[in-house]
Amino acid sequence: MLKTFSEEVKIVTCNAFGTAIVDGDFPASASYIDVSDFERFAFLIKAGTLNSALTCKVQQSATINGATTDVTSATVTVGATDDNEVFIIEVETRKLLAAGQFVTLDVAGAAGSDDFLSITFLGIN
Repeated sequence: MLKTFSEEVKIVTCNAFGTAIVDGDFPASASYIDVSDFERFAFLIKAGTLNSALTCKVQQSATINGATTDVTSATVTVGATDDNEVFIIEVETRKLLAAGQFVTLDVAGAAGSDDFLSITFLGIN
């Protein structure tokens, strides 16, 4: 039986786009996303206006609010001149460490109130 897109994909908005991005995790600690039910997942990163180069990396944790470790090869740099560009980081869930079923996107490099990103999580069954 064919399933609809919404039955196959979980979509989570990770930040409010109208608010300048700051260094931190999206979603924040205590809200990390459980990916144990997905074959793969991705973070869709849509750049607005930027003045800073931003490093976005997927991190995993054993708990919804625990210490994180970087996921290998799951990083993208959004340049200060990448206004209105779209980036995606896709990960096969089976490649996560056995103890790391919760994920977040760590953003670093925001230098002020003129950097805007929209971050969306997509989990695929």
